[in-house]
Amino acid sequence: MREIPAKVWWLVLACTAIKLLIACNTTLGNDEVYYWTYAQDLQWNYFDHPPFVAWLIRLTTLNSAIHLEVAVRLGAILSSGICTLLIYRMTSFVAHQRAAWYAALLYASSFYCSIIAGTFILPDSPQMVFWLWSIFLLLKINRATEKNSPNFKLWCLFGLAAGLCILCKVHGIFLWLTVALTALFLNPGFFKQSGMYMAALLTAILISPIVIWNFQHDFITYTYHSERVSLSHAGINGLSFLRELAGQILYNNPFVFFTVWLSLFAVFKGNYPAPKKETLILLASSLPLIVVLVFLSLFRDTLPHWSGPAYASLIALASLKLSLNDPAGIPKIIKASLFTYVLVVISGLLLINFYPGSLSPEKDPLEYGHGDPTLDLYGWKQTGELVDSVYKQDVSKGNMPASAPIVITKWFPAGHLDYYVAPLTSQQTYALGKIFDLHQYYLYNQTKKQPTKGSAAYYIVPSSLYHKDDADLVCSHYTTCSPPVILPVKRNGVICKNILLFRLKGFKGK
Repeated sequence: MREIPAKVWWLVLACTAIKLLIACNTTLGNDEVYYWTYAQDLQWNYFDHPPFVAWLIRLTTLNSAIHLEVAVRLGAILSSGICTLLIYRMTSFVAHQRAAWYAALLYASSFYCSIIAGTFILPDSPQMVFWLWSIFLLLKINRATEKNSPNFKLWCLFGLAAGLCILCKVHGIFLWLTVALTALFLNPGFFKQSGMYMAALLTAILISPIVIWNFQHDFITYTYHSERVSLSHAGINGLSFLRELAGQILYNNPFVFFTVWLSLFAVFKGNYPAPKKETLILLASSLPLIVVLVFLSLFRDTLPHWSGPAYASLIALASLKLSLNDPAGIPKIIKASLFTYVLVVISGLLLINFYPGSLSPEKDPLEYGHGDPTLDLYGWKQTGELVDSVYKQDVSKGNMPASAPIVITKWFPAGHLDYYVAPLTSQQTYALGKIFDLHQYYLYNQTKKQPTKGSAAYYIVPSSLYHKDDADLVCSHYTTCSPPVILPVKRNGVICKNILLFRLKGFKGK
């Protein structure tokens, strides 16, 4: 770490302060509370993802002893700081310190790197550490091979890093595609190195629990993900393609996105100063993932953050190009990127916490707030307090039994109910519905107390997520379903959404 100058450490500290501010002033999002439930039931794999994010949350919450948003998110914040240091080291290895400084600034101003995966806790958060570490190691392996230097240890570290990356998210398999492309087209000497085969063995050993778990659960993870990307019976979906393209631009910060692509055009024109093989390794670690996702988006809905690791890999190339064009000071485009980042963070926090009411035009009390993305991160603490008040009144008056669970039909807002409501009421959630709607909650049912015939329950859903079909499904399992109690959640003194609480009695059975 002696190679990293003080200004990079100050950048990490400044960004960490911003992330802590965000973490302490927003409630957990849909994905975050869902992954928090992973940490309450440690397994070797889950319906959607491998287990590393669960381990990380379990660690930062001190074995679930700390029930605070900042503790749940701390792993993401620490991971992002480590990644900033890694991108600096990796870029200085390929180029020089000025380019590395620019890379650290670009990484810090990327919304994906600093916010989506760097503040909010997702499988992407630890994945980015192992992704960048793996690429850095592969660059070192390539250089050692060219110099005929020993590299067995580097290969073993790569196998470890790649395996841990896959334990975070299956996208990590693209790291081994990078190795294959490098060995086939850039450095055939890899095939003669025992280290490469040892690395493959280490990765295989690390990810074997994922395979075993899926074998025991009918490979449900891969059935789900293959369904998401299957092209059978899929026609051209122009809207999905435009959404993917717009998402890549916005998620990475428009200035970071266009800086990356301008540097790529320079590479394609042959007007790029970095060592050719190292440049091509960076391209091999990024372009296949981007191309695959853009191609899939022509037919199926994709999520723009899936391409985030690829763009992070390309930041090194972009920063080197900038260091040649504008060697004095910080380039204007990086200043604009940083300004945009700070502006969006401040605006987002103000909007989430202080916008009076809802951004949604929906006026129906049952669907109020529908389509307002800020409500994902607001109002859940109020929700817990409101539901707890009604629940305790119901129990004290004998209207509902204390043992009544909360029925859910989708994995969200189930996670929010488990995090913000259940700790107050001591209720458990119980899932009704299809496995692809419930995800891991479908499997959680197997270890929960089963509702008995004639028993009572609650169905609780915010109006922003209410769908009549879901309510009808729940009510169809009970002989009595009361009209919903409407509990208003306010933002800056104005209602932003309603919490709909249905009392259910007379369970018929599944």
